[in-house]
Amino acid sequence: MKSKELFTKKLWLAPLAGYTDYVYRKICKQFGVDVLLSEMISADALIHRNKKTDLLAEFDDSDRPIGLQVFSNTADKIVKGIQILQKFKPDFFDINMGCPIKKVVKNCAGAALLKNPLEIAAIVRQTRELLKDDLFTVKIRIGWDSDEHFEKIIKIIESEGASAIIIHPRTRSQLFSGKSEWNYIKKAKEIVKIPIIGNGDILTCEDGVRMFRETGCDSIMIGRGALGNPWLFSQIKDKMKNKESLQVTTRERIKVMKEHLLASLDFYGETTAIKLFRKFVPFYTKGLYGSSHLRDKINHLITKNEIIDVINSFEQSVING
Repeated sequence: MKSKELFTKKLWLAPLAGYTDYVYRKICKQFGVDVLLSEMISADALIHRNKKTDLLAEFDDSDRPIGLQVFSNTADKIVKGIQILQKFKPDFFDINMGCPIKKVVKNCAGAALLKNPLEIAAIVRQTRELLKDDLFTVKIRIGWDSDEHFEKIIKIIESEGASAIIIHPRTRSQLFSGKSEWNYIKKAKEIVKIPIIGNGDILTCEDGVRMFRETGCDSIMIGRGALGNPWLFSQIKDKMKNKESLQVTTRERIKVMKEHLLASLDFYGETTAIKLFRKFVPFYTKGLYGSSHLRDKINHLITKNEIIDVINSFEQSVING
């Protein structure tokens, strides 16, 4: 796939550990997401042959275009990780330099790399040498606790050969607090010539259109705003075409939630599927009367039949008032 096709006015699903798995990526695909990314895959785990890691990289052709996201703390490890993942033949790779989670940054990976421009340069350079003409992106924040190295880092990423940069305009120290500062996305567009994908605080279709308009970014990436709300992608596309989006009914929300459960059961088996599904229930049912009671019940149930019965009962009570 040519970079122009991948990066021009596309809607991307952000990689969210524990959420954007094989099952949820397929649900988002139904509702108009253009580009998918795997959850973060540890290069260290790949190197040590952790069997669970292969599950994170699994996809099929209906998911394309899809990228596999890798993280570690050195160029050598990241390159080895990508070499191992090449057997899956994704459309591109992404290198995570923005994850703020403590267990990642304490090992000098993720956003911790933003403190080390020299290592960033080595990572991008060696990845380009490995992949030759194939596409790869780099996902960053604007810095560790300030934007001190922001301009330098995006120039390095471009000069060492990355295909595009994904920018979440918060520092690591902000985590997900405050408001993402989209002006950094606009600034990046003015500084480098490679495509920029904007990410951060896209919660409504209006937000998506506004990010394109205010920043001039090539594509946008949606993370937390899409959790339990896969319709956001089609709504943004409608808004971009000046079409009115259909309102998502309660029945539709519960229908997709049940489809999510059934797909998870097929993919993971009962025990794992139920654990993973519980995290999504608050997102699907946000704002619905009695949703807190539903969440509490599901958190204490351990069989699929019990959960399906409870959801069906909830659906009837909500729809019938």
